[in-house]
Amino acid sequence: MLGEDKKMNDTTIKELAFATGGEIISGNENAVFSNIVIDSRQADKDSLFVPLVGEKNDAHKFLESVYDMGCRVAISSKRDIFLKDDFNIVLVNDTTEALQKLGKYIRSKLTLPLVGITGSVGKTTTREMVALALSDLKVFKTPNNFNSQVGVPITLSRINDEEIGVIELGMSQFGEMERIAKIVNCDCALVTNIGTAHIENLHTRENIRAEKFHIMDGMKNGSVVFLNADNDLLFDPPKEKGIVYKYFSAKGNTSCDYYATDIVFNNAMPEFTAHIGEKKVRVHLNVFGEHQISNALAAIAVANHYNLSVESAAKHLEEFRGFSHRQELIKLKELTVIDDTYNASPDSMKASISILKDFNAQRKIAILADMKELGTDERILHREIGDFINENVKLDAVFTVGELAKEIIKDINKDIYTKSFEDNESLEKFISGYLDAGDVCLLKGSNSMRLFDVVDKIKNYERFIR
Repeated sequence: MLGEDKKMNDTTIKELAFATGGEIISGNENAVFSNIVIDSRQADKDSLFVPLVGEKNDAHKFLESVYDMGCRVAISSKRDIFLKDDFNIVLVNDTTEALQKLGKYIRSKLTLPLVGITGSVGKTTTREMVALALSDLKVFKTPNNFNSQVGVPITLSRINDEEIGVIELGMSQFGEMERIAKIVNCDCALVTNIGTAHIENLHTRENIRAEKFHIMDGMKNGSVVFLNADNDLLFDPPKEKGIVYKYFSAKGNTSCDYYATDIVFNNAMPEFTAHIGEKKVRVHLNVFGEHQISNALAAIAVANHYNLSVESAAKHLEEFRGFSHRQELIKLKELTVIDDTYNASPDSMKASISILKDFNAQRKIAILADMKELGTDERILHREIGDFINENVKLDAVFTVGELAKEIIKDINKDIYTKSFEDNESLEKFISGYLDAGDVCLLKGSNSMRLFDVVDKIKNYERFIR
């Protein structure tokens, strides 16, 4: 590291000690690092290794192994640890807290505007759409799911020479959003919706809203927050002083700053007219579902905020094709599969089921598994999915996996064929003979239910392989 050409995002050990309030206990204060890792397997000669301490594991035990891999910079909350003259170590009180302090220091050196995105569902999709809508500029966006109190500082450290950043902020506990928002200091922010994800920890939707609204912490007077007016807790929320609120509506609410009209669906893929003040632009999306209209409107709103062409933003949005296991379209021979097995909440499950109503198919089949982390109302919330199907979507069959998911079909319309399964193996054995030519089949459940394993089996059914 020493003697090499300094990279744009290099940080010295002296800066590291200053940012974290730590003490250099070995090495050279002029040595540098250019990336941060918490996974010892990813460490290299340019890395700062941060050994996190959890309830069960203490990553300090990997200090020697990262040294052997060429890493020469680390922080430590233990003085009597693996020490070498050429191993640059800064002693801190708490490694997680030190990582957050470092993130805040890195943010202080950045001059590009940062767009913060949060919400109960749709954060990642909206992040991708916003980044595309802004792509007339050089855009940085949160990689993977680095949206937590640990992930956000790492995210900021990866910003290099971009012109604007799109940062996803996630939380599941009280106080988390406040911590990461004060690291990011958003220049503008976007809240997709307030649902029931993480309600087990946060108890009420009102509490979730209050926590999400901490995204405004650290924002300057006059900063703009974009809110989804179609969400009952965002249409008229408590106002923060000094913050300008702008609203978007996928349901054609003309009182909003941005709204959609003339909506049509092409095999569940929406097309609509976006209204931006006096301007209008036709938007064509290549992803499923009515909920994507909100995400696209939000993206266009952000682009317009930064004085970019809304026509160009709309054109860029056509490039978005979704993610693996997130409403992923799988076209087999005479069978269509929608793989939405990445995770599930009541809001996201309703959104995915809604996709089916806009499909032309011989039969419409939903395979639904347990939704986790819903707290004491978990059975009621599962039952509401059945009510939603009864009222909104005509399905031919609903199959469930797991004890909670049984509630979905408890009071479902009698003309819908239903069946419950205890595990994925018994489900897969049944559907291997049930699925037929012309079917469209949606699979949706929490990640821990591993419905993606069932998807992999379906993809290998001999009669549906091209």
